[in-house]
Formats: sequence, structure tokens, C-alpha cells
Amino acid sequence: MGLSDFRPFARVTIDGVPLSSFAFSHLTSIRVTDVAGFVSDTAEIVFANASPIGPFAMPEPGAEIEIALGYLGNFKSMGLYVVDDVFEGGPPRSIRVVCRAKAQGETKSGKAPIHQQKSCSWDESLTLNDIVTTIAGENGLEPGVTEAAAKLKPGHIDQIDESDMSVLTRIAAAYDLVAKPTGGVLFVGRKGDAIKASGEPMPVLSLREADVTRWGMGRSLGEATGTVIATYRDLDQGKDIEVKVGEGEPVRRLRHRFGSQAEAQAVAQVEARRAGRSMETLSIEMPGNPSLVAESKIIPLDFSAAASGQWVVETASHELSEAGYSTTAQAKRIA
Repeated sequence: MGLSDFRPFARVTIDGVPLSSFAFSHLTSIRVTDVAGFVSDTAEIVFANASPIGPFAMPEPGAEIEIALGYLGNFKSMGLYVVDDVFEGGPPRSIRVVCRAKAQGETKSGKAPIHQQKSCSWDESLTLNDIVTTIAGENGLEPGVTEAAAKLKPGHIDQIDESDMSVLTRIAAAYDLVAKPTGGVLFVGRKGDAIKASGEPMPVLSLREADVTRWGMGRSLGEATGTVIATYRDLDQGKDIEVKVGEGEPVRRLRHRFGSQAEAQAVAQVEARRAGRSMETLSIEMPGNPSLVAESKIIPLDFSAAASGQWVVETASHELSEAGYSTTAQAKRIA
């Protein structure tokens, strides 16, 4: 028994070709996981492969798979993925296809140069938008940098035996950003801003307790903000200069010595913002909703007084099976 026995609310294409009715009738589950940050989004598709008519061929690693989920007449694309691994086993005989979000626009292997080591230098005059645009162009991607991130100047960077993606991850970690190639776009934006690369806001979902199957909220002790001190080298004076953000205890001194006052100031502000971020989490299980994605916002309307306010989704998982379509999400409160 496959998903064709239920109301159709999934669409899957392999290398641009929709699944045949025979293959779709043997589709037993789809799971899509959307993660904020540096981790690639993933998808897993499972087929039953014990038909008396005869088994169908397994998709090949490197094949491109597009998945859309939703309800009859209202589908939403969940992204384009590249097949990483294919497993077949039994009994009962089944095929499991493991995919990750496609990192680039042209090649089928999913292994663009963005993941390969190289050596070069980035001039201190370049903005983050300049760097991302260059890297995207060299890797068959479209650049997608939000306005807040585009103007940042990371300073001089030596890229020695390091991949472009590793350099972007380094920059993103220093400035509290999200950096991720997905769906042919190299996206870079500030964490928690819930803004798309186009500048449009991410979806905002207002939910009542009746809309969800289960919810839970947790609190943990966060870091006290205090004072953050960053140091840069003043070449004219020939000495190290300190930049302070915040006040009081505790005092957090950043180990790295930065190349300019602007860079030291920016990183210190990011660290103060990160330390002061509320350590509250919200988990939700609900009937399938394809609009609930990483970096989207959730507004609980009547969960509890403590759970009110705005939350940004860090991880969203969508699972479609013979049991139906469900969505789970993990979110953090927006500071």
C-alpha cells in the first residue's frame, strides 16, 4: 500500500521527470529536514520494492530530485536535492534514497568547487556582498545576501588550503550569520532576522493551541552579557587598541586580534548580541504545514503567557507517510 491510496499531496520528480504512477504507488514515506545555519537541508525517500510485477530501478547517486508537499491543489516546493546515497534491502524489500540540498546550479554531482580546498586572499576593502558574489559566480550559484549582512567588511582574509564554504562559515560564525548554499542560491543573512535573500520577510505563522498536536517550551540559564572587549592593531601608533561593547561584569575578552577598529567593533557587538540572546526553546508537532521552514517565525496565540511572543524556527521536519502528513519544529525566542 502506497501514498496513492490517500489524497495526493506530494509531487516528486527525478532529473526533471515526474515519478511514474507505478513508482508513486510504492512510495511509502518522504522526510524533508530544513535547518538554519551552515548545515545542508536533507531529504529521505523510501519505496516499497516488492511488487509481483517486478522491481523498479533505483535512482542513481547524483540524480536531482525535486520535492513538493502540501494538499490537493496546494503544493509548495520544498527544494531541489541531489541523491547522496541509495540503499536497498529487505525483507520486506525497500529502497531508501538519501539526499541533500543541491549546492549549485549546473553540475549533477552536488560537489561544486565551493567544497574543494584552494588558496587565495581576500582584500580588507571587500564587503561581504563582494565576497559572496565572487564565490557564487565561481560556483554556478546566484548570490543572496541580506541588506544587513551585505555591508559588513570582514577585513583581510587569507584562505590557505581551505574551501570557499569553509571561509564563509568562518565569517558567518564571527558575525552571527547564516551561510548556506541551497536551491542554486548562496544565501548569507543574519541569524534570527527571518529575511529572505530577496529582502522579503520569511513566513510568519500565528498558531493557536488547537492547531498543533503537541507543544513544549523550555528555559535554560543563558550567558550574562556584561562587557565584551575586542582588540585591533593600530599600525600608525604601533600598538594594540581595545574596543569595548556593553558594561559591567562579566568581562569577555576576545582572543583574536582584529585588523581594524571597525572590524573589532562589529565582532564585539555580535558577540554581545549572541551572549545576551534568550535561551528559550519551543518545540511543536502539528499536522503538515509546508510553510513552516527554517528561519520562519512562529507566534503562539494562546499556548501560555510564557510562550507568547515571536519565535524563529531553527529546524523544521516534514514527514509524509501512510500515517499522514506531519510537521515538527524547534524554535528559539527572538531576543
